[in-house]
Formats: sequence, structure tokens, C-alpha cells
Amino acid sequence: MPGPWTSAAKKPAAYHPLDEVSRIQDLSREGIEGYGEQLRPHLMREIGNALGGLNEIGALRSGGTTVALNDITTNYAQQIGAYAKQATRENIGLGLDTARLQFERSEAKRARKGGLLRAIGGVLGAGVGFLVAGPAGAVAGASVGSGAGGKDTEGAYK
Repeated sequence: MPGPWTSAAKKPAAYHPLDEVSRIQDLSREGIEGYGEQLRPHLMREIGNALGGLNEIGALRSGGTTVALNDITTNYAQQIGAYAKQATRENIGLGLDTARLQFERSEAKRARKGGLLRAIGGVLGAGVGFLVAGPAGAVAGASVGSGAGGKDTEGAYK
């Protein structure tokens, strides 16, 4: 059985924030449904009050019932819609923050790689220059070699 000290030990999988998108969407949906359930007693009370009031005045069979229920359900839908809009806005903000962090991480990696390539080029150039022309060639070779790992004319690292 290989332990963590052997070469057969697996490295933990790298965390990737976009892997969480479906989980975040599920949690957001559950939150919105929960908010709707929280409003439910109030909705039922409003429906009961409206129907009771219409019954008191003898207008239960009139068009007032439909109008009252439409008003109540419209108000309920607007409240849930506003909550869902807020939740969506927050999720978009989280997504944009994640994209920004990934971009910054890739730019830092690219900069490290470019610096490393320039350093390697400088060392190799100095070595070749020293072999060809001695100490003066080493200085010239280092400056030429360090430029080899830099940016090309389009700004991308080679």
C-alpha cells in the first residue's frame, strides 16, 4: 500500500471555482424556493381575507374575486421575482470575481514563465559567450541570451 512518502501517492485535484457553478445555482434556486415558502402563510392569509371580505358584502360570485386573487398573486410573484433578481445579481458578481481571479492567476503564471525563460537564456548565453570569447563574450552572451526568453513583437511570451 503506497503512502504519502512514495512516488505513487496522488496529488490532490486542483480546485477550480467554475466546478462549483451548478452547486451554486442549485443553492440559489433552493434559497428562492425557501423564500417563496416563507411568504406562503402571508399569501394564504391575504387570500382568506380577500375572500372573507367579498363574502361579507355578497360579492363572492362577482368578478371581484378574480380581480382580488389576481392582485394578490401578482404581488406575491413580484416579491419572489425581486428576491430572485437579487440572488441572480449576487451570483453574477461571484462569477465575475471568479473570472477575474483566474485571469490574474494566469497572468502571474505567464509573467513567472517569462522571467524564468529570460534567466535561463541569460545563463546559457553567458556560458556560450564565455566559451567563444572569454569574459567579454560572457557579458555579451548574457545580454543576448536573456532577450531570447522575453516578449515577442505581439506582446506574448515566447
